Amino acid sequence: MPLLRDWQLCPDVDMVLRAQGADPQRVRARRSGAVGIAEQAVTAGQKLLQPAVVFDTFAVGELRHEQLRLVGGGQLTGPLVAEHLHGARSVVAAVCTIGPALEAAASGCFAEDPAFSVALDAFGSAAVELLASALCQRVDDQAAAEGLKTTIALTPGLVGWPLARGQRQVFGLLDAASIGVSLTEGYMMTPHKSTSMVVGSGADVERTGETCDYCSMATTCRHRQERASPHV
Repeated sequence: MPLLRDWQLCPDVDMVLRAQGADPQRVRARRSGAVGIAEQAVTAGQKLLQPAVVFDTFAVGELRHEQLRLVGGGQLTGPLVAEHLHGARSVVAAVCTIGPALEAAASGCFAEDPAFSVALDAFGSAAVELLASALCQRVDDQAAAEGLKTTIALTPGLVGWPLARGQRQVFGLLDAASIGVSLTEGYMMTPHKSTSMVVGSGADVERTGETCDYCSMATTCRHRQERASPHV
């Protein structure tokens, strides 16, 4: 089961601002102090990142009644799984984290400097997103080298793949403890700056939409709107 720690993540100031739900252009136009605080968060946050990914590839046995059965045991179930992975010949499952250090630092300075704490937390969110994107790119590149295509990344909690079910299934496939990630009773990950996902690959899979399309907040998420149209 591969475990990778050699990741170079460089979230910038605009990413930190967006992770706080702000429009970087508007913030800069107002000459807001938030830019300087975000710059401090970038400098401090880089020293606190401890990125790690555990992942594995599983051959697909069959899909039956919204149950994707994997060779060797394990399954992924739900309408979202069936919609996107029905043509997959294999599935990559992964858990990614930036570790506990940044989270602890952001929490520890909240009482003294809440603005910096929030910016540092946002830096962590941006870093996790970059880490997940980097892993997906690695999966895409490997599939392309084999003449295959990949699906979008599916994460537990998306519409059609309930959080509890999805987390149990992904964590049942991987040794997430090897990178220090565990689940709470409510199926949230600890450290919080972590994410889990599956990506399908095969000659006949289709990449439809994007992961954000299947989030329950897809129509109201300002962060998504600003990424799609930064001038709005």
